[in-house]
Amino acid sequence: MTESTTIKRSSTAVLLGIFAAFALAGTACFVFQTMQGLHVANLGNDVTWGLYIVGFLLFTGVAAGCLLFASAPFVFSGLEAYRPYARVASFVAVACGCLCAGLFILVDTGNPLRAFSILTSFQIMSPLFWDTVILIAYVALGCAFTVALVKAAEGKLAESSVRPLAIAVFVAALLVTVTSLAFALQVARPTWNNPGLMLSFFIAAVVAGGSVLVIVYAMLDRSGYLPMSAKVARGFSRAVALFLVAELAFSLTEAFSGLYIAVGEEAAVAAWLTSGPGAPFFWMQAACAAAGIALLLQKSQPLHVAGAALAFASIFLVKYNMLQAQLHNPLIGFAGPVAAPGAPAGAYFPAMIEWGVALGIIGIGLLALTLGISKLKLGK
Repeated sequence: MTESTTIKRSSTAVLLGIFAAFALAGTACFVFQTMQGLHVANLGNDVTWGLYIVGFLLFTGVAAGCLLFASAPFVFSGLEAYRPYARVASFVAVACGCLCAGLFILVDTGNPLRAFSILTSFQIMSPLFWDTVILIAYVALGCAFTVALVKAAEGKLAESSVRPLAIAVFVAALLVTVTSLAFALQVARPTWNNPGLMLSFFIAAVVAGGSVLVIVYAMLDRSGYLPMSAKVARGFSRAVALFLVAELAFSLTEAFSGLYIAVGEEAAVAAWLTSGPGAPFFWMQAACAAAGIALLLQKSQPLHVAGAALAFASIFLVKYNMLQAQLHNPLIGFAGPVAAPGAPAGAYFPAMIEWGVALGIIGIGLLALTLGISKLKLGK
Protein backbone atom coordinates (compact mmCIF):
# COMPACT_ATOMS: atom_id res chain seq x y z
CA MET A 1 0.00 0.00 0.00
CA THR A 2 1.49 3.37 -1.02
CA GLU A 3 1.74 6.36 1.32
CA SER A 4 -0.65 8.42 -0.88
CA THR A 5 -3.25 5.64 -0.75
CA THR A 6 -2.97 5.53 3.04
CA ILE A 7 -3.43 9.31 3.23
CA LYS A 8 -6.47 9.18 0.95
CA ARG A 9 -8.09 6.43 2.99
CA SER A 10 -7.30 8.33 6.18
CA SER A 11 -8.88 11.50 4.76
CA THR A 12 -11.96 9.56 3.69
CA ALA A 13 -12.28 8.05 7.17
CA VAL A 14 -12.08 11.51 8.75
CA LEU A 15 -14.79 12.84 6.42
CA LEU A 16 -17.01 9.84 7.11
CA GLY A 17 -16.57 10.37 10.85
CA ILE A 18 -17.51 14.06 10.61
CA PHE A 19 -20.55 13.41 8.43
CA ALA A 20 -21.65 10.53 10.67
CA ALA A 21 -21.45 12.82 13.70
CA PHE A 22 -23.68 15.39 11.97
CA ALA A 23 -26.09 12.62 10.98
CA LEU A 24 -26.34 11.30 14.55
CA ALA A 25 -26.83 14.78 16.00
CA GLY A 26 -29.54 15.51 13.43
CA THR A 27 -31.27 12.22 14.19
CA ALA A 28 -31.31 13.09 17.89
CA CYS A 29 -32.84 16.49 17.08
CA PHE A 30 -35.50 14.83 14.92
CA VAL A 31 -36.38 12.34 17.68
CA PHE A 32 -36.77 15.27 20.07
CA GLN A 33 -38.97 17.10 17.54
CA THR A 34 -41.13 14.00 17.03
CA MET A 35 -41.60 13.57 20.77
CA GLN A 36 -42.37 17.24 21.44
CA GLY A 37 -44.16 18.19 18.22
CA LEU A 38 -43.46 20.76 15.51
CA HIS A 39 -44.14 23.61 17.94
CA VAL A 40 -40.45 23.39 18.92
CA ALA A 41 -39.71 24.90 15.51
CA ASN A 42 -40.30 28.59 14.81
CA LEU A 43 -43.42 27.77 12.81
CA GLY A 44 -47.07 28.51 13.44
CA ASN A 45 -50.32 29.64 11.85
CA ASP A 46 -48.60 32.59 10.21
CA VAL A 47 -45.35 31.03 9.02
CA THR A 48 -46.36 27.48 8.13
CA TRP A 49 -43.40 26.63 5.91
CA GLY A 50 -39.82 27.07 7.01
CA LEU A 51 -36.32 25.63 6.77
CA TYR A 52 -37.45 22.08 5.96
CA ILE A 53 -39.41 23.15 2.88
CA VAL A 54 -36.50 25.38 1.85
CA GLY A 55 -34.25 22.32 2.12
CA PHE A 56 -36.68 20.22 0.09
CA LEU A 57 -36.81 22.81 -2.69
CA LEU A 58 -33.05 23.35 -2.62
CA PHE A 59 -32.04 19.69 -2.80
CA THR A 60 -34.73 18.78 -5.32
CA GLY A 61 -33.03 21.47 -7.39
CA VAL A 62 -29.64 19.87 -6.71
CA ALA A 63 -30.99 16.53 -7.99
CA ALA A 64 -32.50 18.06 -11.12
CA GLY A 65 -29.49 20.26 -11.85
CA CYS A 66 -27.03 17.37 -11.49
CA LEU A 67 -29.15 15.19 -13.79
CA LEU A 68 -29.22 18.00 -16.37
CA PHE A 69 -25.43 18.32 -16.29
CA ALA A 70 -25.04 14.52 -16.39
CA SER A 71 -27.34 13.98 -19.39
CA ALA A 72 -26.63 17.09 -21.49
CA PRO A 73 -23.24 15.82 -22.87
CA PHE A 74 -25.05 12.77 -24.31
CA VAL A 75 -28.03 14.73 -25.64
CA PHE A 76 -26.28 17.65 -27.34
CA SER A 77 -23.29 17.58 -29.66
CA GLY A 78 -20.15 19.53 -28.84
CA LEU A 79 -20.16 18.59 -25.16
CA GLU A 80 -18.25 15.32 -25.44
CA ALA A 81 -15.43 16.64 -23.20
CA TYR A 82 -17.84 16.63 -20.26
CA ARG A 83 -18.95 12.99 -20.63
CA PRO A 84 -16.31 11.49 -18.29
CA TYR A 85 -17.78 13.54 -15.44
CA ALA A 86 -21.39 12.49 -16.00
CA ARG A 87 -21.06 9.41 -13.76
CA VAL A 88 -20.27 11.52 -10.72
CA ALA A 89 -22.99 14.06 -11.56
CA SER A 90 -25.61 11.35 -11.87
CA PHE A 91 -24.58 9.75 -8.59
CA VAL A 92 -24.55 13.10 -6.76
CA ALA A 93 -28.13 13.65 -7.96
CA VAL A 94 -29.27 10.48 -6.20
CA ALA A 95 -26.98 10.21 -3.17
CA CYS A 96 -27.07 13.86 -2.20
CA GLY A 97 -29.97 15.57 -4.01
CA CYS A 98 -32.77 13.01 -3.84
CA LEU A 99 -31.81 11.59 -0.44
CA CYS A 100 -31.66 14.98 1.25
CA ALA A 101 -34.82 16.25 -0.48
CA GLY A 102 -36.75 13.16 0.57
CA LEU A 103 -35.58 13.45 4.18
CA PHE A 104 -36.46 17.15 4.35
CA ILE A 105 -40.05 16.53 3.28
CA LEU A 106 -40.19 13.58 5.69
CA VAL A 107 -39.23 15.64 8.74
CA ASP A 108 -41.56 18.46 7.69
CA THR A 109 -44.56 16.14 8.05
CA GLY A 110 -43.78 15.90 11.77
CA ASN A 111 -44.24 12.12 11.79
CA PRO A 112 -42.48 9.68 9.43
CA LEU A 113 -45.64 7.56 9.08
CA ARG A 114 -47.47 10.49 7.48
CA ALA A 115 -45.15 10.31 4.48
CA PHE A 116 -46.88 7.13 3.31
CA SER A 117 -50.23 8.92 3.03
CA ILE A 118 -48.82 11.06 0.22
CA LEU A 119 -48.75 7.98 -2.02
CA THR A 120 -51.50 5.85 -0.48
CA SER A 121 -54.14 8.60 -0.54
CA PHE A 122 -53.29 9.30 -4.21
CA GLN A 123 -54.61 12.87 -4.32
CA ILE A 124 -53.85 13.53 -7.99
CA MET A 125 -54.68 17.24 -7.64
CA SER A 126 -52.11 17.68 -4.88
CA PRO A 127 -48.79 19.29 -6.01
CA LEU A 128 -47.09 17.45 -3.15
CA PHE A 129 -48.11 14.12 -4.71
CA TRP A 130 -46.46 15.09 -8.00
CA ASP A 131 -43.38 16.34 -6.16
CA THR A 132 -43.10 12.88 -4.60
CA VAL A 133 -43.58 11.14 -7.95
CA ILE A 134 -40.88 13.29 -9.55
CA LEU A 135 -38.46 12.59 -6.70
CA ILE A 136 -39.04 8.84 -7.05
CA ALA A 137 -38.50 9.14 -10.82
CA TYR A 138 -35.22 10.98 -10.20
CA VAL A 139 -34.01 8.15 -7.96
CA ALA A 140 -34.94 5.45 -10.49
CA LEU A 141 -33.55 7.28 -13.52
CA GLY A 142 -30.46 8.49 -11.67
CA CYS A 143 -29.56 4.98 -10.50
CA ALA A 144 -30.17 3.48 -13.95
CA PHE A 145 -28.18 6.23 -15.65
CA THR A 146 -25.25 5.89 -13.24
CA VAL A 147 -25.09 2.11 -13.80
CA ALA A 148 -25.29 2.58 -17.59
CA LEU A 149 -22.49 5.16 -17.55
CA VAL A 150 -20.24 2.94 -15.43
CA LYS A 151 -20.80 0.01 -17.81
CA ALA A 152 -20.07 2.28 -20.80
CA ALA A 153 -16.81 3.41 -19.15
CA GLU A 154 -15.81 -0.23 -18.61
CA GLY A 155 -16.54 -1.08 -22.25
CA LYS A 156 -19.47 -3.35 -21.36
CA LEU A 157 -21.94 -1.03 -23.05
CA ALA A 158 -21.66 1.08 -26.19
CA GLU A 159 -21.63 4.80 -25.34
CA SER A 160 -24.08 5.49 -28.16
CA SER A 161 -26.66 3.23 -26.51
CA VAL A 162 -26.71 5.53 -23.46
CA ARG A 163 -28.31 8.38 -25.42
CA PRO A 164 -31.98 7.24 -25.20
CA LEU A 165 -31.70 6.99 -21.42
CA ALA A 166 -29.90 10.33 -21.32
CA ILE A 167 -32.80 11.97 -23.17
CA ALA A 168 -35.28 10.51 -20.67
CA VAL A 169 -33.14 11.80 -17.77
CA PHE A 170 -32.85 15.25 -19.35
CA VAL A 171 -36.62 15.55 -19.88
CA ALA A 172 -37.32 14.34 -16.34
CA ALA A 173 -34.90 16.92 -14.94
CA LEU A 174 -36.77 19.69 -16.76
CA LEU A 175 -39.88 18.69 -14.79
CA VAL A 176 -38.34 20.26 -11.68
CA THR A 177 -40.61 23.17 -12.59
CA VAL A 178 -43.52 21.06 -11.29
CA THR A 179 -42.23 21.67 -7.74
CA SER A 180 -43.18 25.33 -8.23
CA LEU A 181 -46.87 24.43 -8.60
CA ALA A 182 -47.37 24.12 -4.85
CA PHE A 183 -46.75 27.88 -4.80
CA ALA A 184 -47.67 29.10 -8.29
CA LEU A 185 -51.23 27.75 -8.01
CA GLN A 186 -51.99 29.72 -4.84
CA VAL A 187 -54.00 32.67 -6.11
CA ALA A 188 -54.13 34.13 -2.61
CA ARG A 189 -50.36 34.68 -2.78
CA PRO A 190 -49.85 37.10 -5.70
CA THR A 191 -46.05 37.07 -5.70
CA TRP A 192 -46.12 33.28 -6.05
CA ASN A 193 -49.00 33.13 -8.50
CA ASN A 194 -47.07 34.11 -11.62
CA PRO A 195 -45.56 32.16 -14.56
CA GLY A 196 -42.08 33.52 -13.84
CA LEU A 197 -41.85 31.35 -10.74
CA MET A 198 -41.58 28.19 -12.84
CA LEU A 199 -38.66 29.70 -14.79
CA SER A 200 -36.99 30.74 -11.54
CA PHE A 201 -37.28 27.18 -10.18
CA PHE A 202 -35.56 25.80 -13.29
CA ILE A 203 -32.74 28.35 -13.22
CA ALA A 204 -32.24 27.87 -9.48
CA ALA A 205 -32.03 24.09 -9.97
CA VAL A 206 -29.25 24.46 -12.54
CA VAL A 207 -27.28 26.77 -10.25
CA ALA A 208 -27.82 24.61 -7.14
CA GLY A 209 -26.82 21.38 -8.88
CA GLY A 210 -23.99 23.01 -10.80
CA SER A 211 -22.48 24.69 -7.74
CA VAL A 212 -22.42 21.38 -5.84
CA LEU A 213 -20.71 19.72 -8.80
CA VAL A 214 -18.08 22.47 -9.08
CA ILE A 215 -17.08 21.76 -5.47
CA VAL A 216 -17.21 17.97 -5.84
CA TYR A 217 -15.23 18.01 -9.11
CA ALA A 218 -12.55 20.25 -7.58
CA MET A 219 -12.12 17.88 -4.63
CA LEU A 220 -11.98 14.80 -6.86
CA ASP A 221 -9.55 16.52 -9.23
CA ARG A 222 -7.24 17.45 -6.38
CA SER A 223 -7.31 13.89 -5.01
CA GLY A 224 -6.56 12.42 -8.44
CA TYR A 225 -9.77 10.39 -8.41
CA LEU A 226 -11.25 12.29 -11.36
CA PRO A 227 -8.76 14.66 -13.07
CA MET A 228 -10.33 17.63 -14.81
CA SER A 229 -8.58 19.88 -17.32
CA ALA A 230 -8.54 23.62 -16.67
CA LYS A 231 -10.52 24.26 -19.86
CA VAL A 232 -13.35 21.92 -18.86
CA ALA A 233 -13.39 23.31 -15.31
CA ARG A 234 -13.66 26.88 -16.61
CA GLY A 235 -16.41 25.95 -19.04
CA PHE A 236 -18.41 24.26 -16.30
CA SER A 237 -18.00 27.17 -13.86
CA ARG A 238 -18.98 29.70 -16.53
CA ALA A 239 -22.17 27.79 -17.27
CA VAL A 240 -23.12 27.98 -13.57
CA ALA A 241 -22.25 31.69 -13.52
CA LEU A 242 -24.45 32.35 -16.57
CA PHE A 243 -27.51 30.83 -14.91
CA LEU A 244 -26.72 32.64 -11.67
CA VAL A 245 -26.77 35.93 -13.60
CA ALA A 246 -30.25 35.00 -14.87
CA GLU A 247 -31.50 34.21 -11.34
CA LEU A 248 -30.06 37.44 -9.94
CA ALA A 249 -31.69 39.44 -12.75
CA PHE A 250 -35.03 37.71 -12.11
CA SER A 251 -34.93 38.41 -8.36
CA LEU A 252 -34.00 42.08 -8.79
CA THR A 253 -36.60 42.59 -11.54
CA GLU A 254 -39.35 41.06 -9.40
CA ALA A 255 -38.45 43.24 -6.42
CA PHE A 256 -38.04 46.53 -8.24
CA SER A 257 -41.11 46.08 -10.42
CA GLY A 258 -43.13 45.87 -7.20
CA LEU A 259 -41.45 49.00 -5.90
CA TYR A 260 -42.11 50.84 -9.17
CA ILE A 261 -45.85 50.08 -9.01
CA ALA A 262 -45.78 51.34 -5.40
CA VAL A 263 -49.30 50.14 -4.54
CA GLY A 264 -50.93 46.79 -4.00
CA GLU A 265 -49.86 43.45 -2.60
CA GLU A 266 -46.73 43.06 -4.72
CA ALA A 267 -45.53 46.50 -3.68
CA ALA A 268 -45.94 45.57 -0.01
CA VAL A 269 -43.95 42.38 -0.47
CA ALA A 270 -41.21 44.20 -2.41
CA ALA A 271 -40.93 46.86 0.29
CA TRP A 272 -40.80 44.19 3.00
CA LEU A 273 -37.97 42.47 1.12
CA THR A 274 -35.87 45.47 0.12
CA SER A 275 -36.26 47.83 3.07
CA GLY A 276 -38.30 45.96 5.68
CA PRO A 277 -37.59 43.03 8.01
CA GLY A 278 -36.59 40.82 5.09
CA ALA A 279 -34.00 43.26 3.72
CA PRO A 280 -30.91 41.65 5.36
CA PHE A 281 -31.78 38.31 3.76
CA PHE A 282 -32.62 39.80 0.35
CA TRP A 283 -29.47 41.92 0.03
CA MET A 284 -27.35 39.04 1.34
CA GLN A 285 -28.85 36.94 -1.45
CA ALA A 286 -27.93 39.56 -4.05
CA ALA A 287 -24.42 40.03 -2.62
CA CYS A 288 -23.74 36.26 -2.60
CA ALA A 289 -24.93 36.01 -6.20
CA ALA A 290 -22.81 38.95 -7.40
CA ALA A 291 -19.69 37.71 -5.62
CA GLY A 292 -20.33 34.15 -6.78
CA ILE A 293 -20.58 35.26 -10.41
CA ALA A 294 -17.33 37.21 -10.17
CA LEU A 295 -15.44 34.27 -8.65
CA LEU A 296 -16.87 31.65 -11.01
CA LEU A 297 -15.62 33.67 -13.98
CA GLN A 298 -12.00 33.60 -12.74
CA LYS A 299 -9.39 31.12 -13.98
CA SER A 300 -8.36 29.67 -10.61
CA GLN A 301 -10.11 26.49 -9.46
CA PRO A 302 -10.01 27.48 -5.74
CA LEU A 303 -11.84 30.68 -6.69
CA HIS A 304 -14.39 28.56 -8.58
CA VAL A 305 -15.01 26.58 -5.37
CA ALA A 306 -15.51 29.77 -3.36
CA GLY A 307 -17.82 31.11 -6.06
CA ALA A 308 -19.82 27.87 -6.11
CA ALA A 309 -20.27 28.02 -2.32
CA LEU A 310 -21.58 31.58 -2.61
CA ALA A 311 -23.85 30.58 -5.51
CA PHE A 312 -25.32 27.76 -3.43
CA ALA A 313 -25.87 30.15 -0.52
CA SER A 314 -27.59 32.59 -2.86
CA ILE A 315 -30.03 29.93 -4.11
CA PHE A 316 -30.72 28.91 -0.51
CA LEU A 317 -31.66 32.53 0.21
CA VAL A 318 -33.75 32.73 -2.99
CA LYS A 319 -35.96 29.93 -1.65
CA TYR A 320 -35.87 31.30 1.89
CA ASN A 321 -36.93 34.79 0.78
CA MET A 322 -39.57 33.48 -1.61
CA LEU A 323 -41.27 31.69 1.28
CA GLN A 324 -41.10 34.20 4.07
CA ALA A 325 -41.80 37.34 2.02
CA GLN A 326 -45.26 36.15 1.01
CA LEU A 327 -46.04 34.34 4.27
CA HIS A 328 -45.40 37.56 6.20
CA ASN A 329 -47.57 39.55 3.80
CA PRO A 330 -50.84 37.61 3.39
CA LEU A 331 -53.45 38.90 0.97
CA ILE A 332 -56.16 38.40 3.60
CA GLY A 333 -55.39 38.51 7.32
CA PHE A 334 -57.05 36.55 10.09
CA ALA A 335 -60.70 37.25 10.82
CA GLY A 336 -61.58 38.84 14.14
CA PRO A 337 -60.98 42.07 16.06
CA VAL A 338 -58.04 44.31 15.36
CA ALA A 339 -56.27 42.87 18.40
CA ALA A 340 -56.36 39.37 16.93
CA PRO A 341 -52.87 38.02 16.21
CA GLY A 342 -51.71 38.47 12.66
CA ALA A 343 -48.48 37.90 10.80
CA PRO A 344 -45.41 38.45 13.00
CA ALA A 345 -43.69 41.78 12.57
CA GLY A 346 -40.17 40.43 12.19
CA ALA A 347 -38.63 37.97 9.76
CA TYR A 348 -38.74 34.21 10.28
CA PHE A 349 -35.53 32.64 11.53
CA PRO A 350 -35.25 28.86 12.07
CA ALA A 351 -35.07 27.51 15.61
CA MET A 352 -31.98 25.64 16.79
CA ILE A 353 -33.84 22.33 16.50
CA GLU A 354 -34.52 23.09 12.82
CA TRP A 355 -30.86 23.84 12.17
CA GLY A 356 -29.87 20.62 13.95
CA VAL A 357 -32.22 18.46 11.90
CA ALA A 358 -31.20 20.21 8.66
CA LEU A 359 -27.47 19.75 9.31
CA GLY A 360 -28.15 16.10 10.17
CA ILE A 361 -29.92 15.55 6.85
CA ILE A 362 -27.07 17.18 4.93
CA GLY A 363 -24.65 15.00 6.91
CA ILE A 364 -26.54 11.88 5.80
CA GLY A 365 -26.41 13.03 2.18
CA LEU A 366 -22.66 13.72 2.34
CA LEU A 367 -22.10 10.42 4.11
CA ALA A 368 -23.87 8.53 1.31
CA LEU A 369 -21.97 10.56 -1.31
CA THR A 370 -18.56 9.91 0.24
CA LEU A 371 -19.24 6.19 0.67
CA GLY A 372 -20.47 5.87 -2.91
CA ILE A 373 -17.51 7.68 -4.43
CA SER A 374 -15.07 5.58 -2.37
CA LYS A 375 -16.73 2.26 -3.30
CA LEU A 376 -18.02 2.75 -6.86
CA LYS A 377 -15.96 3.11 -10.02
CA LEU A 378 -16.99 6.66 -10.94
CA GLY A 379 -13.55 8.09 -11.74
CA LYS A 380 -11.48 7.83 -14.89
